Amino acid sequence: MIEDRARIVFAYTMSINGRVHSASLATVTFEQSGKGTRLTFTETLQGIGQTDGPEGRKHGWTALLDNLEQSVTQPAH
Repeated sequence: MIEDRARIVFAYTMSINGRVHSASLATVTFEQSGKGTRLTFTETLQGIGQTDGPEGRKHGWTALLDNLEQSVTQPAH
């Protein structure tokens, strides 16, 4: 679901070698912050069997969101 200029909600699963090891519901919200926009990412994770757990997911999403921040804040070449 996408709520214009407010939030994005999506569900996804992750698998390794064809075995689903987690299912997630994620929400991304957007709020005005000074001259920019604050993005907040929230995820509810359900591990299935052996998984890297919340810390592994946090590491992955932090790297992705850091790259997004760099791409929108650095001047174009």
